[in-house]
Amino acid sequence: MKFDPFWWDIDEPIITETSSDGLLAEADFVVVGGGFTGLSAALTIARQGRSVVVLDSATPGFGASTRNGGICSGNIRPSHSALSKTYGPAFADEVYAEGIEARVDLAKFCSEEKIDCQLQMTGRFTGAMGQSDYDAQAREVESLNNISGHAAHMVPKSAQHTEIATDLFFGGMVREEIGGYHPGKFFAGLLRTAQSAGVVIYSDTTVKDVTDLTPSKKSVITDKGTIAAGKVIIATNAYTGTKERFGQFLRRRLVPVQSCIIVTEILGHEKVQALMPKQRMYGNTANLYSYFRPTPDRDRILLGSRSMDKVNPSERSVRYLKNRLIQIFPELSDCKIDYCWLGNVAFTTSRLPVIFEHDKIFYAAGYAGSGTVWARWMGKKVAETAMGIRNRPSIFSSPPPARLPFYDGRPWFMPAINRYFAFKDWWKS
Repeated sequence: MKFDPFWWDIDEPIITETSSDGLLAEADFVVVGGGFTGLSAALTIARQGRSVVVLDSATPGFGASTRNGGICSGNIRPSHSALSKTYGPAFADEVYAEGIEARVDLAKFCSEEKIDCQLQMTGRFTGAMGQSDYDAQAREVESLNNISGHAAHMVPKSAQHTEIATDLFFGGMVREEIGGYHPGKFFAGLLRTAQSAGVVIYSDTTVKDVTDLTPSKKSVITDKGTIAAGKVIIATNAYTGTKERFGQFLRRRLVPVQSCIIVTEILGHEKVQALMPKQRMYGNTANLYSYFRPTPDRDRILLGSRSMDKVNPSERSVRYLKNRLIQIFPELSDCKIDYCWLGNVAFTTSRLPVIFEHDKIFYAAGYAGSGTVWARWMGKKVAETAMGIRNRPSIFSSPPPARLPFYDGRPWFMPAINRYFAFKDWWKS
């Protein structure tokens, strides 16, 4: 078994050569973070004829961008009804409409840039963990189908086996507009596209601080030297460092949460097809949410949920996640697990993505576990905002999110929250 992401084992290298020269002295834009958000922002800027440098403290793309489950949902954590209650129906409609726009734009981008990442718009089935959850899903379906681009419907428990070969759920919701891809192949294609457009990328370069150089320029101070930047975009999200001074403002407003993923041994197409007849993406309504899917070649099954470890994955996490898999598919009790790995996702207090400006620095963050769609889209939108391009702004453009009291970026409270969620799931079951 490998304790590395399944997505790293591809024929082509995920990472091409980054710049080995000394840091440029100056650039129109400096982007901090070399994942989906950072590269998308940099590509958008480069195609407007501006010079742009991307700085990554490690290897670009080896954070959340290639550690996720590859489900392209553009999901929003608060339901449409919850958003309507808090912010009003018009805001809720705009949020969910932008999710459709972001997913369509992702497919268009892959097609235009010829990125073969096995993007498959299969739809997603979300299993209800109780009758009350099923009833809530049915109300959500009615709201979503009033928004252009959504195609949702309910599947009762009596017809559940047409979607998934399990008796665990009380039926569930299908959303046809959702799909999945291979994150490693997508990142490799995005990186090549950005470099071809003239984006200069430096790996293993840690930003220590960002200060004012002149009223119109910033000084980006790194462990390899200093760059004068016309504007700065921070795209570090759940991998914002806890030591460097420059990241304090963002990390006090984001809660990084660990997710853990396993991938089975090769089961074969027939077995995967029998368990998942429509080969969709999948999830459930548990408080400790599980997401699962066939791998893009449709011969293995991937499942992810909360992590039982803090730094590195262990056999404990493998057992925990395999037990979740067996709850869904008891016939997989004897299957082997070939891969297990960890990755971080990040939440704002509203559980919504955000684009904002503070001290003449631009930020995009808070994708709440749905960065396969939102990270690239928000990178594009934050770049447009920073350049002053008058495209329609994102509904997520806002003032900076509220800071969490007594919080410095280290989520010390997450174990207690996970235990509380586990208790709620146990009580419901």
